[in-house]
Amino acid sequence: MAVDLFLLCGFLGSGKTTLLVDYLRDPASADTGVIVNEAGEVGVDGAIVANDSDNVPMTLMANGCVCCSLRSDLVYTLSALLDAPRPDGAGPLQRVILECSGLSRPGPIIASLADPELASRGLRLTVVCTDDCARDPDALAEMDEAMAQFGAAHRIVLTKTDLLPDGALDSRAARAAALNPLAVIIAQPDRQQAVQAAFAPSQGVTDLAALAAQMLVAGGQRVAHPRIRVMAARAHEGISWTDFSEWLDNLAGLCGERLLRVKAVVRVKECAEPILIQSVGTTFSAPQRLTRQPDAQDAIIVIARDINVDDIRASAPHAPVEMLA
Repeated sequence: MAVDLFLLCGFLGSGKTTLLVDYLRDPASADTGVIVNEAGEVGVDGAIVANDSDNVPMTLMANGCVCCSLRSDLVYTLSALLDAPRPDGAGPLQRVILECSGLSRPGPIIASLADPELASRGLRLTVVCTDDCARDPDALAEMDEAMAQFGAAHRIVLTKTDLLPDGALDSRAARAAALNPLAVIIAQPDRQQAVQAAFAPSQGVTDLAALAAQMLVAGGQRVAHPRIRVMAARAHEGISWTDFSEWLDNLAGLCGERLLRVKAVVRVKECAEPILIQSVGTTFSAPQRLTRQPDAQDAIIVIARDINVDDIRASAPHAPVEMLA
Protein backbone atom coordinates (compact mmCIF):
# COMPACT_ATOMS: atom_id res chain seq x y z
CA MET A 1 0.00 0.00 0.00
CA ALA A 2 1.36 3.42 -0.98
CA VAL A 3 2.05 5.83 1.86
CA ASP A 4 1.21 9.54 1.65
CA LEU A 5 4.19 11.73 2.51
CA PHE A 6 3.24 15.27 3.47
CA LEU A 7 5.99 17.87 3.40
CA LEU A 8 4.73 20.58 5.76
CA CYS A 9 6.47 23.88 5.14
CA GLY A 10 5.82 27.55 5.73
CA PHE A 11 7.78 30.58 6.85
CA LEU A 12 8.81 31.13 10.45
CA GLY A 13 5.81 31.50 12.78
CA SER A 14 3.22 30.72 10.14
CA GLY A 15 1.41 28.07 12.18
CA LYS A 16 2.90 24.79 10.91
CA THR A 17 3.23 23.15 14.32
CA THR A 18 -0.26 24.22 15.41
CA LEU A 19 -1.74 22.80 12.21
CA LEU A 20 0.11 19.51 12.77
CA VAL A 21 -0.91 19.23 16.43
CA ASP A 22 -4.56 19.94 15.59
CA TYR A 23 -4.48 17.17 13.01
CA LEU A 24 -2.86 14.65 15.35
CA ARG A 25 -5.52 15.29 18.00
CA ASP A 26 -8.21 14.11 15.60
CA PRO A 27 -9.06 10.37 15.56
CA ALA A 28 -8.82 10.50 11.76
CA SER A 29 -5.04 10.91 12.11
CA ALA A 30 -4.54 7.31 13.27
CA ASP A 31 -1.69 5.51 11.49
CA THR A 32 0.33 8.72 11.05
CA GLY A 33 4.08 9.03 11.56
CA VAL A 34 5.78 12.38 12.19
CA ILE A 35 9.26 13.75 11.56
CA VAL A 36 10.02 17.22 12.94
CA ASN A 37 13.05 19.08 11.59
CA GLU A 38 14.36 22.11 13.43
CA ALA A 39 17.40 24.27 12.79
CA GLY A 40 18.24 24.82 16.45
CA GLU A 41 19.90 22.49 18.93
CA VAL A 42 16.84 22.50 21.19
CA GLY A 43 13.81 20.84 19.58
CA VAL A 44 11.02 23.14 20.74
CA ASP A 45 8.50 22.27 18.03
CA GLY A 46 9.22 18.58 18.49
CA ALA A 47 8.52 18.86 22.18
CA ILE A 48 5.22 20.61 21.48
CA VAL A 49 4.11 17.91 19.05
CA ALA A 50 5.16 15.11 21.41
CA ASN A 51 3.37 16.72 24.34
CA ASP A 52 0.09 17.06 22.47
CA SER A 53 0.04 13.76 20.59
CA ASP A 54 -0.56 10.32 22.07
CA ASN A 55 1.00 7.18 20.61
CA VAL A 56 2.27 8.87 17.46
CA PRO A 57 5.56 7.43 16.14
CA MET A 58 7.76 10.51 15.90
CA THR A 59 11.38 11.36 15.17
CA LEU A 60 13.08 14.69 15.89
CA MET A 61 15.82 15.89 13.56
CA ALA A 62 17.39 18.88 15.31
CA ASN A 63 20.52 21.02 14.89
CA GLY A 64 20.38 21.21 11.13
CA CYS A 65 18.19 21.98 8.15
CA VAL A 66 16.85 18.88 6.44
CA CYS A 67 17.17 20.53 3.02
CA CYS A 68 20.97 20.60 3.22
CA SER A 69 23.15 19.05 5.94
CA LEU A 70 20.65 16.39 6.99
CA ARG A 71 19.54 15.05 3.62
CA SER A 72 21.20 11.65 4.12
CA ASP A 73 19.76 11.51 7.62
CA LEU A 74 16.29 12.07 6.17
CA VAL A 75 16.56 8.97 3.98
CA TYR A 76 17.61 6.89 6.98
CA THR A 77 15.03 8.42 9.32
CA LEU A 78 12.10 8.04 6.93
CA SER A 79 13.03 4.45 6.12
CA ALA A 80 13.37 3.58 9.80
CA LEU A 81 10.01 5.14 10.60
CA LEU A 82 8.27 3.21 7.83
CA ASP A 83 9.89 -0.07 8.88
CA ALA A 84 9.41 0.30 12.63
CA PRO A 85 7.21 -2.36 14.29
CA ARG A 86 3.62 -1.24 14.86
CA PRO A 87 1.63 -1.79 18.07
CA ASP A 88 -0.50 -4.91 18.27
CA GLY A 89 -3.72 -4.42 16.36
CA ALA A 90 -2.48 -1.31 14.54
CA GLY A 91 -2.30 -1.25 10.78
CA PRO A 92 0.66 0.00 8.77
CA LEU A 93 1.38 3.71 8.57
CA GLN A 94 -0.86 5.37 6.01
CA ARG A 95 0.90 8.72 6.05
CA VAL A 96 4.04 10.44 7.27
CA ILE A 97 4.19 14.18 7.92
CA LEU A 98 7.59 15.87 7.75
CA GLU A 99 7.45 19.29 9.37
CA CYS A 100 10.32 21.35 7.97
CA SER A 101 12.01 24.31 9.59
CA GLY A 102 10.68 27.71 8.60
CA LEU A 103 13.79 28.40 6.51
CA SER A 104 13.83 25.14 4.54
CA ARG A 105 13.59 25.13 0.75
CA PRO A 106 11.48 22.17 -0.43
CA GLY A 107 13.46 21.46 -3.62
CA PRO A 108 16.52 19.78 -2.07
CA ILE A 109 14.30 17.78 0.28
CA ILE A 110 12.30 16.44 -2.65
CA ALA A 111 15.55 15.63 -4.47
CA SER A 112 16.59 13.41 -1.57
CA LEU A 113 13.40 11.39 -2.03
CA ALA A 114 14.84 10.12 -5.32
CA ASP A 115 17.20 7.95 -3.27
CA PRO A 116 16.68 4.34 -4.44
CA GLU A 117 15.76 3.28 -0.91
CA LEU A 118 12.82 5.70 -0.87
CA ALA A 119 11.93 5.66 -4.57
CA SER A 120 11.15 1.95 -4.35
CA ARG A 121 8.48 2.61 -1.72
CA GLY A 122 6.19 4.57 -4.06
CA LEU A 123 5.58 7.44 -1.66
CA ARG A 124 2.86 9.89 -2.77
CA LEU A 125 4.22 13.35 -2.08
CA THR A 126 2.07 16.36 -1.20
CA VAL A 127 3.67 19.68 -0.25
CA VAL A 128 1.54 21.66 2.22
CA CYS A 129 2.47 25.31 2.86
CA THR A 130 1.02 27.51 5.59
CA ASP A 131 0.21 31.15 4.75
CA ASP A 132 0.17 33.38 7.82
CA CYS A 133 -2.74 35.81 7.44
CA ALA A 134 -1.29 37.97 10.22
CA ARG A 135 1.75 38.74 8.05
CA ASP A 136 1.85 41.36 5.28
CA PRO A 137 1.80 39.33 2.03
CA ASP A 138 4.01 41.89 0.26
CA ALA A 139 6.68 41.55 2.95
CA LEU A 140 6.40 37.76 2.74
CA ALA A 141 6.91 37.84 -1.02
CA GLU A 142 10.30 39.49 -0.46
CA MET A 143 11.54 36.43 1.47
CA ASP A 144 13.26 34.02 -0.93
CA GLU A 145 12.68 31.01 1.32
CA ALA A 146 8.98 31.83 1.70
CA MET A 147 8.53 32.13 -2.05
CA ALA A 148 10.32 28.81 -2.61
CA GLN A 149 7.84 27.24 -0.19
CA PHE A 150 4.84 28.88 -1.86
CA GLY A 151 6.01 27.85 -5.31
CA ALA A 152 6.50 24.22 -4.29
CA ALA A 153 3.10 23.85 -2.64
CA HIS A 154 0.37 21.51 -3.80
CA ARG A 155 -1.83 23.00 -1.07
CA ILE A 156 -1.64 26.40 0.61
CA VAL A 157 -3.42 26.59 3.96
CA LEU A 158 -4.42 30.03 5.20
CA THR A 159 -3.70 30.21 8.93
CA LYS A 160 -4.76 32.74 11.59
CA THR A 161 -7.77 33.62 9.45
CA ASP A 162 -9.52 35.03 12.53
CA LEU A 163 -7.08 37.95 12.46
CA LEU A 164 -8.25 39.11 9.02
CA PRO A 165 -10.76 41.97 8.75
CA ASP A 166 -14.32 40.97 7.94
CA GLY A 167 -14.70 40.04 4.27
CA ALA A 168 -10.94 39.86 3.63
CA LEU A 169 -10.60 36.07 3.47
CA ASP A 170 -11.49 35.77 -0.22
CA SER A 171 -9.00 38.44 -1.29
CA ARG A 172 -6.25 36.80 0.75
CA ALA A 173 -7.05 33.46 -0.87
CA ALA A 174 -6.94 35.10 -4.31
CA ARG A 175 -3.54 36.52 -3.45
CA ALA A 176 -2.22 33.05 -2.62
CA ALA A 177 -3.72 31.64 -5.83
CA ALA A 178 -2.00 34.33 -7.87
CA LEU A 179 1.38 33.41 -6.37
CA ASN A 180 0.82 29.73 -7.18
CA PRO A 181 -2.21 28.85 -9.31
CA LEU A 182 -1.10 25.20 -9.30
CA ALA A 183 -1.90 24.91 -5.59
CA VAL A 184 -5.23 24.16 -3.96
CA ILE A 185 -5.99 27.08 -1.65
CA ILE A 186 -7.50 26.04 1.68
CA ALA A 187 -9.20 29.20 2.94
CA GLN A 188 -11.55 27.58 5.40
CA PRO A 189 -12.58 29.55 8.51
CA ASP A 190 -13.76 26.29 10.11
CA ARG A 191 -10.54 25.07 11.70
CA GLN A 192 -11.41 21.39 11.75
CA GLN A 193 -12.32 21.37 8.06
CA ALA A 194 -9.13 23.24 7.17
CA VAL A 195 -6.99 20.76 9.09
CA GLN A 196 -8.61 17.74 7.44
CA ALA A 197 -8.31 19.30 3.98
CA ALA A 198 -4.61 19.99 4.54
CA PHE A 199 -3.77 16.32 5.08
CA ALA A 200 -6.37 14.61 2.88
CA PRO A 201 -5.04 11.89 0.54
CA SER A 202 -3.31 13.18 -2.58
CA GLN A 203 -5.47 14.07 -5.58
CA GLY A 204 -5.19 13.61 -9.35
CA VAL A 205 -3.60 15.71 -12.06
CA THR A 206 -4.73 19.30 -12.47
CA ASP A 207 -6.27 20.33 -15.80
CA LEU A 208 -3.26 22.41 -16.83
CA ALA A 209 -4.70 23.43 -20.19
CA ALA A 210 -7.77 25.00 -18.60
CA LEU A 211 -5.62 26.72 -15.99
CA ALA A 212 -3.27 28.09 -18.63
CA ALA A 213 -6.23 29.40 -20.64
CA GLN A 214 -7.56 31.21 -17.56
CA MET A 215 -4.15 32.76 -16.99
CA LEU A 216 -3.92 34.00 -20.57
CA VAL A 217 -7.38 35.58 -20.38
CA ALA A 218 -6.56 37.27 -17.08
CA GLY A 219 -3.26 38.55 -18.44
CA GLY A 220 -1.37 40.96 -16.20
CA GLN A 221 -4.24 41.19 -13.77
CA ARG A 222 -2.98 37.99 -12.11
CA VAL A 223 0.33 39.53 -11.06
CA ALA A 224 0.49 39.10 -7.28
CA HIS A 225 3.86 40.71 -6.69
CA PRO A 226 6.40 42.43 -8.96
CA ARG A 227 9.01 39.73 -8.24
CA ILE A 228 6.86 36.67 -8.93
CA ARG A 229 5.83 35.62 -12.44
CA VAL A 230 3.42 32.85 -13.38
CA MET A 231 3.91 32.07 -17.07
CA ALA A 232 2.27 29.76 -19.60
CA ALA A 233 4.06 28.01 -22.47
CA ARG A 234 3.34 25.49 -25.20
CA ALA A 235 5.60 22.92 -26.83
CA HIS A 236 5.67 22.75 -30.63
CA GLU A 237 3.73 19.87 -32.15
CA GLY A 238 5.85 16.79 -32.71
CA ILE A 239 8.54 17.81 -30.25
CA SER A 240 10.99 15.08 -29.29
CA TRP A 241 11.76 14.16 -25.69
CA THR A 242 15.40 15.13 -26.28
CA ASP A 243 14.43 18.64 -27.42
CA PHE A 244 11.96 19.12 -24.60
CA SER A 245 14.34 17.88 -21.91
CA GLU A 246 17.05 20.18 -23.28
CA TRP A 247 14.62 23.10 -23.05
CA LEU A 248 13.92 22.20 -19.41
CA ASP A 249 17.66 22.01 -18.70
CA ASN A 250 18.20 25.41 -20.30
CA LEU A 251 15.30 26.89 -18.34
CA ALA A 252 16.74 25.58 -15.08
CA GLY A 253 20.20 26.87 -16.01
CA LEU A 254 18.86 30.31 -16.90
CA CYS A 255 16.73 30.70 -13.78
CA GLY A 256 18.77 28.86 -11.15
CA GLU A 257 17.28 29.47 -7.71
CA ARG A 258 14.79 31.87 -9.28
CA LEU A 259 12.88 28.89 -10.69
CA LEU A 260 10.15 27.99 -8.20
CA ARG A 261 7.95 25.47 -9.99
CA VAL A 262 7.31 23.85 -13.38
CA LYS A 263 4.36 21.65 -14.23
CA ALA A 264 3.79 20.40 -17.75
CA VAL A 265 1.68 17.98 -19.73
CA VAL A 266 3.38 17.41 -23.08
CA ARG A 267 3.10 14.98 -25.97
CA VAL A 268 6.46 13.90 -27.34
CA LYS A 269 6.82 11.89 -30.53
CA GLU A 270 8.44 8.93 -28.74
CA CYS A 271 5.41 8.27 -26.51
CA ALA A 272 1.78 7.46 -27.35
CA GLU A 273 0.40 9.02 -24.15
CA PRO A 274 0.95 12.53 -22.83
CA ILE A 275 3.61 12.80 -20.16
CA LEU A 276 3.57 14.77 -16.91
CA ILE A 277 6.72 16.60 -15.82
CA GLN A 278 7.06 18.49 -12.56
CA SER A 279 9.79 20.38 -10.77
CA VAL A 280 10.20 22.05 -7.44
CA GLY A 281 12.94 24.59 -7.94
CA THR A 282 15.42 23.00 -10.33
CA THR A 283 14.67 19.48 -9.05
CA PHE A 284 12.68 17.58 -11.68
CA SER A 285 10.75 14.41 -10.96
CA ALA A 286 10.84 11.49 -13.36
CA PRO A 287 8.44 11.84 -16.32
CA GLN A 288 5.09 10.13 -15.74
CA ARG A 289 3.07 8.64 -18.58
CA LEU A 290 -0.60 9.61 -18.21
CA THR A 291 -1.97 6.25 -19.28
CA ARG A 292 -5.27 6.93 -17.49
CA GLN A 293 -5.62 10.39 -19.04
CA PRO A 294 -4.77 9.88 -22.71
CA ASP A 295 -6.86 12.92 -23.70
CA ALA A 296 -5.11 15.35 -21.35
CA GLN A 297 -4.33 18.56 -23.23
CA ASP A 298 -0.83 19.96 -23.52
CA ALA A 299 0.14 22.89 -21.31
CA ILE A 300 3.21 24.18 -19.50
CA ILE A 301 3.17 26.48 -16.47
CA VAL A 302 6.32 28.08 -15.06
CA ILE A 303 6.51 29.97 -11.76
CA ALA A 304 9.67 32.02 -11.27
CA ARG A 305 11.04 34.96 -9.32
CA ASP A 306 12.76 38.02 -10.82
CA ILE A 307 12.54 36.75 -14.39
CA ASN A 308 9.88 37.21 -17.06
CA VAL A 309 8.69 35.84 -20.39
CA ASP A 310 10.89 38.15 -22.45
CA ASP A 311 14.01 37.02 -20.55
CA ILE A 312 13.24 33.38 -21.31
CA ARG A 313 12.43 34.10 -24.96
CA ALA A 314 15.64 36.08 -25.42
CA SER A 315 17.76 33.27 -23.96
CA ALA A 316 16.60 30.84 -26.65
CA PRO A 317 14.79 32.62 -29.50
CA HIS A 318 14.47 29.43 -31.58
CA ALA A 319 13.43 27.11 -28.75
CA PRO A 320 10.93 24.31 -29.49
CA VAL A 321 8.75 25.64 -26.67
CA GLU A 322 6.84 28.89 -27.11
CA MET A 323 6.41 31.18 -24.10
CA LEU A 324 2.88 32.56 -24.34
CA ALA A 325 2.59 35.04 -21.47
